[in-house]
Formats: sequence, structure tokens, C-alpha cells
Amino acid sequence: MRRIIVVLGIWLVAGSAYAQQSAQYTQYIFNGLIVNPAYAGSKEIWNVNAIYRDQWTGLEGRPTTQTFSADGGIKDNKIGLGFQAINDRIGADGQLSLMGSAAVKLDVNETSKFRFGISGGVTQYSRDWTKIKMTDMNDQVNPGTKETAISPTLKAGVYFHTEQFYAGLSAANLIPVENDYVLTPTRHYFLTSGYVFNLGQHMKFKPSFLLKEDFKGPTNLDLNAFVLFAERIWVGSSYRTGLNLIHKVSTEDKVNLSSAWAGIVELYVTPKLKLGYAYDVTLTGLNNYDSHEISLGFFFLKKEETNMLSPRYF
Repeated sequence: MRRIIVVLGIWLVAGSAYAQQSAQYTQYIFNGLIVNPAYAGSKEIWNVNAIYRDQWTGLEGRPTTQTFSADGGIKDNKIGLGFQAINDRIGADGQLSLMGSAAVKLDVNETSKFRFGISGGVTQYSRDWTKIKMTDMNDQVNPGTKETAISPTLKAGVYFHTEQFYAGLSAANLIPVENDYVLTPTRHYFLTSGYVFNLGQHMKFKPSFLLKEDFKGPTNLDLNAFVLFAERIWVGSSYRTGLNLIHKVSTEDKVNLSSAWAGIVELYVTPKLKLGYAYDVTLTGLNNYDSHEISLGFFFLKKEETNMLSPRYF
């Protein structure tokens, strides 16, 4: 237990050597706005979503994330608008982001749509030095206060989808931020794609993947597989791993190649309300600490649309 906390503490304090990573999610599969601003308005219906993630439950200094998002379409759904609020914390470090998104839809044909989107806002980065013990780090200076830094943040992305296929490419943290006392995130790139197969009148199968790259560490890959039953409940799993694809990983960085498995359920309780839950298990030395993620979504359906249990498959 103490060794794990020490490792996390060293990673947190070494701000000049390591940049803070983007917040981790498992249920991004059902809320693409988290990854790509071009997703705004793609459901063509106004909706709100909230996610709470508790990673490595029981571990001191563990990551926790709370997210609220809303998006929908205007101008006959040719323009998508969205909003996100993200509170992410690990140990003594945290970031609070407020962002607005806008996306433009281009009709390729009756069933194929292409979208371009941007997201901008502000992020407050913080480090509470009172939570850090400098026992074995004599070269570091602990001011004993809480340091904060506020900076603009920018994302951009493209998104293509049909009734069964989708693919998206996006980039986050496009405005560089440098600070000697506060961990700030590096630029990240996301590539995602998936397809929905009809397995009968009441069943659909959806495999997908997400590739995340920052060109400074291991490439992260998520492989996902879900089955939709009766247009009402998604059941599936996800496998996450690090790959040595682009950046040559040193011996010290090989811990970042660790893998994790997750089981996920999304239930449409009513046509307007859905609940989600994800259970993650790390397949490394932290496998004694489970991760839990709960989501809540609400759709602003009109009366004539209340028979829709799944407004969009993506």
C-alpha cells in the first residue's frame, strides 16, 4: 500500500518531467462529446449527461472525475451546440474545465453526414502542496500552499457517420500551457470508429475502438464490443491497453503499458432517461483496486418522439 502511494506521489511531484494526462472515461462510448467536439448535435436531439468516475477505489490519492455535458442541434440540426464542465483530480493535483462546443453538419447524402467542430473555454489547474510529503525528494521545494493557474483550452475534431458506421478524429489541449508548479496536460489526439451490425429484429452488435496518442508516451488503445437488446439495453465490455507504436518506451515507462478490462451496461429506463454503469479492473499490480463509473442521461423528447428508446446508436 505504502509503495503504491509513494509511486503516485513521485509521479505527481515531478511536474517538470511528466504532464497531466486527460481525464479517463469508460462510458465515452455513449457520450462522444467527451472525446470529440464535432459530436455536438449528432443525436439531433437535446440531451444532458452526467458521469461520476472513482478510479482505484480505496487507494489514497486515487483519480476521481465528475463531468456534466449537454448538446443538441439548431437551424434544422445543421449546427450543433454543446457545453461541458469537467472536474478531474488525482492526489494533490486537479483541473476544472468549462467549455462550449459548436459543430457544423454537412450532408454527404441522405444517410451520410460529415461534421466539423471546435470547443473552447478555460481550465483552472491546481496543486495543493499541503497534501504532499517531501520525504525523499530533497531537490524539490514545497511552498506549503495551493498553487493555481488559469489558461484557455481548445479542442477541434471531425466526425463522419452513417446510420451504421462512424469515425472521428480529434485533438485536445491545442493551446500549450507551461507551469513549474502545476501539472498541465499535453496535446492529445483521438481516433475512433465503430459499426453497428443488425443481428435480428431485436438485437444489434456494435464493435468499436479508440486510439489515444500524445507522442510522448505509450499509445493507448481501447477495444469495445456491445450488444443492444430490444432497443433498450446495451451490454458489453472494453479492453484498454498501452502499445509501443510510435514513441519508444523506456524501461521506466513500461508501467504505462498496463492493461485494464471493463464491463459496461447502459439501460434506457424510459424513452427520456438512461442509466449507465461501468466496472473496471486493472490487470496489473493495482488489480486489488476496482474502478466504478456511473452515468445519467436525459433526452428532451417531444410527445411524438416518446416511442424512441434509442435516439442514436453512436
